[in-house]
Amino acid sequence: MHALIPFCTSVPSPTFYQDFIEGLESALAELGHTAERFEFREIGALAQEELERFFSWGRTARCDLVLDLCCWGFALSRVRLWDGGSEVGATIFDSLGARYAALLFDQPFFQPVPALQSASLLLCYPDRHHPELIGALYPSLQAKAMLFVPPATRRENDRSPGRWRDRRTPLLYAGNLAPEATEPFWSDAPHRRLYDGAAAVLDARPEVPLHRAIEEVRRALGLELAQEERLTAHRTLEYFLRHRLRHRLVTSIAAAGVPIEVYGKGWDGVELPNNARVHPATDYRAYMDLIGDARICLDASTYLGGSNDRAVQFAVNGTVFFSNAREYLYEAFGDAAGFYSPLDFAEAAERIRDLLARPREIEARSERLRALALAGHLWRHRLETIIEAGAL
Repeated sequence: MHALIPFCTSVPSPTFYQDFIEGLESALAELGHTAERFEFREIGALAQEELERFFSWGRTARCDLVLDLCCWGFALSRVRLWDGGSEVGATIFDSLGARYAALLFDQPFFQPVPALQSASLLLCYPDRHHPELIGALYPSLQAKAMLFVPPATRRENDRSPGRWRDRRTPLLYAGNLAPEATEPFWSDAPHRRLYDGAAAVLDARPEVPLHRAIEEVRRALGLELAQEERLTAHRTLEYFLRHRLRHRLVTSIAAAGVPIEVYGKGWDGVELPNNARVHPATDYRAYMDLIGDARICLDASTYLGGSNDRAVQFAVNGTVFFSNAREYLYEAFGDAAGFYSPLDFAEAAERIRDLLARPREIEARSERLRALALAGHLWRHRLETIIEAGAL
């Protein structure tokens, strides 16, 4: 099998984007397949030179599978053949018989999902609640198959020291904060009551997926929303929910007397307890080093039925983590991981404090996490799921 990976050269490096693509390329080679990148500069637009190069590639190429990370190569999916007549033909990828795997790895409302064009679209989502959300947001979208494909990792991302006792950071949170988003910021929004109501639902019932909270309040208010209004509501409330959860988690754990190292932009703009030590943001490689040096990491997730990439990076480093996204992560990592409810940060702080006092248990859980990551959460495992679904 031969795969093509669209690659946007303007995405800053190093980031998850390059890491994920290198992981996919290595996994393809490990499984005995070949791959190539098609480079382009701008998401959503092809320069004339890029378009001509793509047409030239399509005339002689073999392509069984497209692996499009974040759907950022969607402009390629829309390029069609034309013989000079009155009608255009199939897309280049369809003409080659290629399956098109769109790897979301983010919330669907942040990605150009409806712009994709493929007769063999495999929509790969990181949260088991996403099919319901995608169906509501993009009812006309036609996919050949929809697959649960959470983020994966690779062995090279394990930056942990050879000996567990050499880890120097007891508790770590690494992630940026938007201070302005930790409280409602939509006072001038046309649908303020919808936003206020959904935020209240999620405060009281944090286990409810965001789209269901929005729909519950929309129905109660008798609102009819246009497509762009729906998208704006989801984007606004997810941004608020994400940063409010990060802020509450870090502040509450530190206020309970548990020292914590905090890395990321924005934290110097909020008041934190004295035992929360704030450090500047790091680049992606240094972020991996931080994870490998930590005994416990905190995760604040809006992927309640799935996972962000942080969890698998924690696991491959053998770094015990505490997350609010129990639904899938407990299935994946069992009690080697830790979980908390946003309704009771005090309990989470007590469990973290208790675990830090028992280093042998942390070490044992560390070993289980790494073993589970290597056994089922490498890019090879995700590709096997995609290949099986596409019958390639």
